[in-house]
Amino acid sequence: MNYAHLTEEIRRHARRRMETLGANPQGEMIETILIRDGYYCGRRLECDGLSAVWFVEEHQLKFYGRDGSVLTTCSVSDLVPAPRRLAA
Repeated sequence: MNYAHLTEEIRRHARRRMETLGANPQGEMIETILIRDGYYCGRRLECDGLSAVWFVEEHQLKFYGRDGSVLTTCSVSDLVPAPRRLAA
């Protein structure tokens, strides 16, 4: 899976999960790229007061409530389907 496809999967999952946590389905999703010590380290997605942070090195997606508390965490590897194997 290429990086662009992975990023789209993360966006879709974050949107769906935030909606189940109470975000407005028509709410605007704001995306911010995270930089630490000059290097890319993830993305922050916000919608209707809720947020999700994708920590690239940790392969985690953490969801935060309106008060900043962690609501849930998931592994990015659980979100991405395993590569298909071709029949011989």
